[in-house]
Amino acid sequence: MPIESPMRYIAMLDTLNVLPPEALARRLSGLYEHSDWVVERAASERPFYSPEVLLMACANAVRAGSLVEQRALILAHPELAVSKLDTLTRASQSEQQGAGLDQLDDNMRKRFITANAAYQARHQIPFIICVKGHDAVSILDELERRLPHASEEEFSEALAQIDAIAAVRLPAMLEAE
Repeated sequence: MPIESPMRYIAMLDTLNVLPPEALARRLSGLYEHSDWVVERAASERPFYSPEVLLMACANAVRAGSLVEQRALILAHPELAVSKLDTLTRASQSEQQGAGLDQLDDNMRKRFITANAAYQARHQIPFIICVKGHDAVSILDELERRLPHASEEEFSEALAQIDAIAAVRLPAMLEAE
């Protein structure tokens, strides 16, 4: 996902490019849910000339991670529409609220609970989707559509969705700096 007006981020990227890897990871903590190791490892691909280059370096770090690390990254994500908002990171809270997942009626919440449980039982990971541009109905439709897929396919899709979530989060993080 291209980031609008990348030129406005050049000064921030210049700052990020000179930080030690651990400091870079702290500065962008939360870009990848409870997984600052991703940004720390992406530091080896600096300099970041644009937000897209930074995101590609992070995606590369995830793909170069072990299966255990990748699985831990996936498992760090909360169940959609089921987790209590006060237990989520600020970014996850905002994303779920933006999709209306905090305002479900009882019937829709039960459907999410049932679908999430079926997905978890089949694939052994939580259902992950970048909720930007979705509402509760389209998220549930996507969950039900992806449920019968092979678990290996869903593992790969979860990683792709996590990269998409990072692409949504990064501009706000760069703006905050």
